[in-house]
Amino acid sequence: MQKKIAAVHDISGFGRCSLTTAIAVLSACGHQCCPVPSAVLSAHTAYEGITYRDLTEDLPAYVHSFEKLGLRFDAIYSGYLSSGRQIEQVVRLTEHCAADGCLTLVDPVMGDNGKPYTVAQNQEFVDAMRALCRHADVITPNLTEVAMLLGEEPRGFAEDRQSVVLAMRRLAELGPKEIIVTGLHEQGNIGAGYYHAHSGHSGFCFAGEVPAYFPGTGDLFASVLLGVLLRDGESLQSSTGRAVDFVHDCAQYTLAQGTPPIDGVQFECLLGRLAK
Repeated sequence: MQKKIAAVHDISGFGRCSLTTAIAVLSACGHQCCPVPSAVLSAHTAYEGITYRDLTEDLPAYVHSFEKLGLRFDAIYSGYLSSGRQIEQVVRLTEHCAADGCLTLVDPVMGDNGKPYTVAQNQEFVDAMRALCRHADVITPNLTEVAMLLGEEPRGFAEDRQSVVLAMRRLAELGPKEIIVTGLHEQGNIGAGYYHAHSGHSGFCFAGEVPAYFPGTGDLFASVLLGVLLRDGESLQSSTGRAVDFVHDCAQYTLAQGTPPIDGVQFECLLGRLAK
């Protein structure tokens, strides 16, 4: 049967990221993506002069409507959240709208490149995000977010394999069953590490690094990962590898097209690769 996913993200009118990416990718994987918008932007925040409307006040009624409709989701997927109050609504979804066997994926969007985002400069928000991770089956932090979740300085966090595995083990103590750490660099490659808390199995998946920075690749990675994980028979290792390879291929394709990196990767023409 087709899987239903409640995706709690912001949505940008321009720039490939968040819900724009999640809806397209999860649909290509054969799933039904049901958006729960946390904010509406005219374009993503790397652009100047954008409009932004926070939807915190709307979320409780939105989620309550899902409850009244009796909706039950096979996955609950959260990305950018602007406040602890929004995090509370993700928890509410997991408590009242989760089907049996529901998979909860939390992308703890709090910072990158050693710097916390504005929303995460508040320790109360970081604590709330850490608590949300306890409700998650899967979390997908980058190295900056790993450090923040562990209560450490976000700058200069080591990314050698041994250090990453130790960090993933520590993150597993927060409660999530599976941890994927994204944005790892190794000898001209970029990829992710994965760790399964129950078995203790860990590993790494890498692909060649493309010489450009594209906003939104974290959203693309997490969406592909979830879309593949929800298929029967797909392991954490294979799902992580598929996500790494797809992001790499999209970045390489976009670089060849010569479009501005700030617009994000051109994943549209490659979505067919995600079909069963």
